[in-house]
Amino acid sequence: MSSDNTFYKFKVEGFTLESMPFGRLIEYYAELATMIGQEDNMHLVDVEESSHANLFKIAPNYESAITTRISAIQDKTAPRLALVAHDKINQMLADDNTSGEFTDHLGRNIILFPGVRHDTPKLVSMRDTATFIGELYQIAGTNKDAKIRIKTELYGVVYCTTTKDIAKALSDYLFEQIKVSGQGMWTKNANGGWDIGDFTITDFLPVQKESLRGTVDRLRDLKLNWPKDSLAKLKHLDEKSG
Repeated sequence: MSSDNTFYKFKVEGFTLESMPFGRLIEYYAELATMIGQEDNMHLVDVEESSHANLFKIAPNYESAITTRISAIQDKTAPRLALVAHDKINQMLADDNTSGEFTDHLGRNIILFPGVRHDTPKLVSMRDTATFIGELYQIAGTNKDAKIRIKTELYGVVYCTTTKDIAKALSDYLFEQIKVSGQGMWTKNANGGWDIGDFTITDFLPVQKESLRGTVDRLRDLKLNWPKDSLAKLKHLDEKSG
């Protein structure tokens, strides 16, 4: 590896240039870009033989931003989307029965991806209904159904499936905010939060963008008969219902 400190390497153990499926590699790249948060300033410059190792070079003047994000990931203080992406990469590695590394120019493994070697107790999972909001950014069809990807603030990127008819309707809202309903697999992560995956969309609604002033004006137009002390009324109802 170059001695230039703007180089980083992401390696997936056990895969070679011939054995790594291109679609799976793109999924790793997508989560890696979300985790690092500088996808426009991080460039793939080489793919090494043996284990599938990807060498990235950071654009000039962005090294400090990368090192700050890496430190935040190590300390678990990075933005939620970055931490969710880190956990998803680790889960993907476990699903692929392997592990990974993210090393700096000195070869130090600075972001850990134990993957299948992770020795924590099995996490709790359950299938349940859910509704969430996010940006629809990918639709892909198969012979049986459609694959959907939605980027959310709470759960990171959620991988979904749905019927071809719903996918056709969703195509009108590509790169827009939508609210989807359906069933997914909820998994309690190591941080105590819940992640969602394997989500099946059964219904959706577009999310209208509206200013705070517009929302207030619309509520006023409803001409509701508000109690004089609304907060006291709500407190009373809450106490009454226990």
